[in-house]
Amino acid sequence: MSEATAAPTAEADEKPLFTREEIAQFEADDAQAGQAIGRMLATIFLYTALVMSFAAWWTYSSIAAADAENEAGTTAAE
Repeated sequence: MSEATAAPTAEADEKPLFTREEIAQFEADDAQAGQAIGRMLATIFLYTALVMSFAAWWTYSSIAAADAENEAGTTAAE
């Protein structure tokens, strides 16, 4: 088996990957993206709740109308 030797690194001479200004910009962009996602999720939730309420009302009113027609038909037949 051969042993791999690590290449010597000069940790003291390495520069940081990002500057402080770039990190601050990343954080600002991240906060802005988080707010946009939050608004989008809230909007989608409200839309879903509205459509669900409309569908429930429509279903209930359709069933009530059908029951009323059935009752009218049975009383007229008697």
